[in-house]
Amino acid sequence: MLRKIACLAAVAGAFISTPTYAAEHNILVLPTAYFPQTSYVSAGDTLEFANSSLETITVTSVDGEWTTGPLGPEQSATIVVTAGMSRDFIHEGVTDENGDPAVTGIIEFGSAPLK
Repeated sequence: MLRKIACLAAVAGAFISTPTYAAEHNILVLPTAYFPQTSYVSAGDTLEFANSSLETITVTSVDGEWTTGPLGPEQSATIVVTAGMSRDFIHEGVTDENGDPAVTGIIEFGSAPLK
């Protein structure tokens, strides 16, 4: 009986002590889009923005809370996701004919919807 309890305690301890790991999300920065456009994240995750264009592009949240800084071709930058951070981001300085951001992306907290 003690042997069974010891085994159960060991198994339970393994599950209880298993740490939760942050996920890394890769976002391709293209001249006219982000891929994926929407990233589903949790606080503590990281977003790696990788410039896959031939131009220098700066990715910035719409309110200016965070930025990658200028990313040259084939350069990348990592942003750590924090609770309550600004979720919408754009190519800084790139607008459409109406003056609205031409390239947009979204950070959503939680899991991706099931289809």
